[in-house]
Amino acid sequence: MVHFETEVGNGAPPRPGPVAGFANQARTLVGDLLELAELQAKLAKADAVEATQAAVRPAVMLVLGACAAIASLPVITLGLANLLGEASSLSIGQSQLLVGCVVAIAALVVVTVSLRKFRGASLRFRRSADELAKNMAWAKAAVRSDR
Repeated sequence: MVHFETEVGNGAPPRPGPVAGFANQARTLVGDLLELAELQAKLAKADAVEATQAAVRPAVMLVLGACAAIASLPVITLGLANLLGEASSLSIGQSQLLVGCVVAIAALVVVTVSLRKFRGASLRFRRSADELAKNMAWAKAAVRSDR
């Protein structure tokens, strides 16, 4: 029995069918998606390194600020309150309360500044998120164009 493709094509090699074309396109698309995923992972790693480096100094400042505020509160507040009480008409209790509030506000300022720096460090991942969104849009467009 004669092979059908040989008979119809007059000896010409068989042409690839639509399934072979789809398989090649799918293989190319999967390869591109894998490469894209690899690049996305590298970008995320680079962003993680940058975010960690940016967060180290604020973390150290936060810990040092908190430790200094806690350690100095009893000594400084009592000393300043006594000085204020002797130099003004305020009672010792009033002067202790006033000085304690001022020191607490200063500590809150240090903590607030450090927390803002932490938030700034977390924004470093915005680049990865933007690239991921672009890559996903490209992948969706590539899949839709193959249909």
